[in-house]
Amino acid sequence: MIQHILVAHDLSPEADLALRRGAQLARRTGARISLLHVFDSREGDIDEQAARALLQTRLQQNGLGNGEPWVRRGHPAEEILTQAQGLEADLLVLGRHHRGSTQGFAGTMLERVLLDSPAALLLATIPADAAYGRAVAALDFSRCATRAMQCAWELLGDGAELHALHVHEMAEVHGPDREGLALQQELFDQLVEDIQQQLPDTGALLSHSLCQGERSNCMDAALRDLQPQLLALGSHSRGELSSALLGSLARQFLDQPPCDILIAR
Repeated sequence: MIQHILVAHDLSPEADLALRRGAQLARRTGARISLLHVFDSREGDIDEQAARALLQTRLQQNGLGNGEPWVRRGHPAEEILTQAQGLEADLLVLGRHHRGSTQGFAGTMLERVLLDSPAALLLATIPADAAYGRAVAALDFSRCATRAMQCAWELLGDGAELHALHVHEMAEVHGPDREGLALQQELFDQLVEDIQQQLPDTGALLSHSLCQGERSNCMDAALRDLQPQLLALGSHSRGELSSALLGSLARQFLDQPPCDILIAR
């Protein structure tokens, strides 16, 4: 259950978007929300007072005027991870990394936070003008994929839909494997039924489907057809993203997000 949301803010427009999404989700789930900014210790003189004033303004603009931003100095990735653990955050929200910024989550910084985050991580990339209406969960038979789906479900409200997609991977040149597909469908139906019994009543709707073929083609087709605002992915131990369904697709989605991306371990 999501009880504490931590938004990491680097004073960029992308981080403003992440804060808007975090505030919206906090209102929907009833979770507490904290705002963190890290001054990179490798930088020179920094106007901390101006940064605090800007963050306080952003909190007020998002209906969080009673909040007080956390401001730390050090290596951004390390401080974000430390604060996420110390504050016992259930969800860490980041803005899309922008490679030109010295304070962004570009390259190894985003990767480090992603690989070591104790909390589920939400990469907010689309305008937060409305609540999530549709989400897709890439679901294999791993615990982390189940956790990602459960976390995504908690972010959805009345009337929203979560679609669980499983890919029975095979080279498309080989043609359909009807026997293998039937077995996978039976197992997947049972998995979804088991997960559904554990989901709280949020008013959201759950659907599921199985696709047989190459992973990238199946995922691209599902995202194109369903047009979700949120994509939930499972991450295996320490950065080894789910090879059963995702493989290198996860990095592709993080580099070029088609929507907001939620990753859970």
